[in-house]
Amino acid sequence: MELNIKKIKKQAKDNFEKTWTQTSKIFENTKDEFIFEKKHGKEHILQKTIFLLRNIFLNFGFDEIQNLTIIPDEDVYKQYGPESAVILDRAFYIAKLPRPEIGLSNKIIEKIKKIIDNFDDEKSKILKQILRQYKKGNIEGDDFVETMVKNLNIKTQEATAIIDLFSELKDIKPIPTNQTLRSHMTGSWYHTLSAMQNTSDFPVCLFSIGQRYRNEQKEDASHLRVHNSASAVIMDKKININSGLKIAKQIFKKAGFDEIKFERKKATSKYYANNTEYEIFIKHNKEFIEIADCGMYSAISLANFDIKYPVFNIGFGVERLAMIKHNYNDIRQMVYPQFNISCQKEISDETIAKSIKFIEEPKTSYGIKIAALIEKIAYEFRDEIAPVEIPVWSGKIKNKKIEISIIETEEGKKLIGPAGFNKIFAKNGSIINSLEKQGIDANMSFVGAIAKAVASKIEIANKSFEYRVGMVRSINDINIMIPIKIKNYIVSNKKKINIKGAVFICVKVKII
Repeated sequence: MELNIKKIKKQAKDNFEKTWTQTSKIFENTKDEFIFEKKHGKEHILQKTIFLLRNIFLNFGFDEIQNLTIIPDEDVYKQYGPESAVILDRAFYIAKLPRPEIGLSNKIIEKIKKIIDNFDDEKSKILKQILRQYKKGNIEGDDFVETMVKNLNIKTQEATAIIDLFSELKDIKPIPTNQTLRSHMTGSWYHTLSAMQNTSDFPVCLFSIGQRYRNEQKEDASHLRVHNSASAVIMDKKININSGLKIAKQIFKKAGFDEIKFERKKATSKYYANNTEYEIFIKHNKEFIEIADCGMYSAISLANFDIKYPVFNIGFGVERLAMIKHNYNDIRQMVYPQFNISCQKEISDETIAKSIKFIEEPKTSYGIKIAALIEKIAYEFRDEIAPVEIPVWSGKIKNKKIEISIIETEEGKKLIGPAGFNKIFAKNGSIINSLEKQGIDANMSFVGAIAKAVASKIEIANKSFEYRVGMVRSINDINIMIPIKIKNYIVSNKKKINIKGAVFICVKVKII
């Protein structure tokens, strides 16, 4: 099954509720035909790197914790002081939608009556109560439609049609708050350390791996707005920068990097103590690449969160580390599957040809034999003029007497159309069909593919049927499929899948 996307979009624009109801029937498949083939799943490179880092930190004796994701902007001021304004420029602020006061005017009520036949005064009161409870926050947004359906005893599509009448819900504007998504894992560490300093054994050694969110000007080969940070802290009365650097070096050696160098930053971030911030570089392909940042939290930032003890912090981007370890040049290609299509290397015609498969194939020895016979007989008698019926095979299979023939009833027409024995080829990144050899042969003809579909159906059929194919307009019309990856590659590279032609074959199967 393949959705007609353009048609569905157009219909939904004209009438969303009607289209939603009608298209839902597409998925009401009574036959359980899907077969889940168990195979070893493919691990994501990013998660593989996170797993590696987790084990390294755990084996070093760090405890894993989860840090806050949402923090108020005042926390940034506590950390950075005068530097805060430019730091917050990279932060995502969180906005909320206000809950509007929604009234039921006579005009709206008349419109509702056109949606619900029995919308009376009692139901009007119930709806007003629902709207008031929603305004007060007693009904959550994702429970709103369900509440209407239950309390008004209406259908889901009727409830959403009513919601669509309220302009108050369409004109809502987000109201910004002072809450931000963390742009640095450091912003969350202070809360954790402040809470644990009086209840933990020292040294307090913690690590957390999670996402951070930065309002980058653009996403490109080296920048993502959402990426992962691996961050660790050590809180202890005796910890200092030299001790921290030694531990950091050991961590990176465990990760497989032997050549490591530390460079003190000339301009120290204000949440670190002056002259204690270091950038860490590892050697990769004969050059040193920055991989991490570390330092001692400043006394001011610690005091602002009521933390009494020195803290060493190290943090680095997981994606950067994964790119180096697995030789990726584009961070988008490594992280997101949709970018694999646009960034992937060229796929050869040989690979494209081998990827083309049959949708249905016979599984039994007799089914395979029948498919071959249908193709053979069709080819031998392809020019016979109708009306004509050419016997293919007859016999008994599993207590069923089966007679197979190829027929054409329209007078003057040939048994098989002119494109019936076109073959399929991969050529210059496209999939084409031709009677003559062009490019890499996929070793399948139009009629051959159709014959396999017929034989497959015969294997499970209990009653007579006819299998007819007329004008072929797409690859699915002749029982052939292309993997999505290959299809997307062809489309994204502006190549073609040109499988068209007049086949006009009818296979008649009589089962007694």
